[in-house]
Amino acid sequence: MLQTPVIQRMQLVNALTRIRQEWQDATSGESLFEVEGNMGMLLADLVNNVGFSIDEQVQVLGTELFQEMQELLRSPLHN
Repeated sequence: MLQTPVIQRMQLVNALTRIRQEWQDATSGESLFEVEGNMGMLLADLVNNVGFSIDEQVQVLGTELFQEMQELLRSPLHN
């Protein structure tokens, strides 16, 4: 098995902070405990912000969700 470097703790903290801030912005500051969330979007945000490779993203998201994320990222609303 190929050894990969471990993500530094501060990188992970920063990635999770960015995700929280994006979700707070999207909910206009409403409590995130009260917001119904999109789990697929949360996972996509996580794999993108942490900097996972394509193979790691597919492993975490599964093939179907990964493909949906790619289609969403290619859509005109997100470019």
